[in-house]
Amino acid sequence: MTRARWLLLFAIVGASTVLAFFLRDAIYSAVVVPIAYVFWVLWIYYSAVPQLVLWVVLLLILFVTVTSNFIPEGRGSKRTLPKRGPSQGEVEALAAWFFKAQRGNYFKWQIANRLGKISRQLNESFGRRVRSESRDEAVEKYFDAGLNKSFVDFPLAKNQIHPASTPLDLNPKEAVDYLESQMENHRGRHS
Repeated sequence: MTRARWLLLFAIVGASTVLAFFLRDAIYSAVVVPIAYVFWVLWIYYSAVPQLVLWVVLLLILFVTVTSNFIPEGRGSKRTLPKRGPSQGEVEALAAWFFKAQRGNYFKWQIANRLGKISRQLNESFGRRVRSESRDEAVEKYFDAGLNKSFVDFPLAKNQIHPASTPLDLNPKEAVDYLESQMENHRGRHS
């Protein structure tokens, strides 16, 4: 607490103490006596009821409480499930990443990672284990950044006017075009 709050607290306690001392007779006649009267009347009514009746009522309340916990509910409780929108598919997620990629490296890296995995699957399915000379170096670095690095390896410099260029800055359309050309080359060989 700050010093001002402590001083305010002490002032309130002090004022309450002074007022309680000077107003004790008024509080006694306005609060204490009426509350005592109410308790006295309740005690009179309580004394008029036989103890047997009180014990029977207490045991009935206890019996109802215990048995209500063991009795299954008559109808099933209808739990309202929150309304969910349709689940987002992979294409929709990728489209959202393209939209959000303008805001930071995380979504750029997500796109590069997804396209890098597709490239790796294509290479494995085509049986290409070695790099072909026709591969584009910029696209290769883009796939490598998506597969073998993290988005934190490419921090955004917010204070710089022109941040340093990273492999994630490649337009994903170039990587997609490259993957499409590889698919066409593979189809052309085996058609």
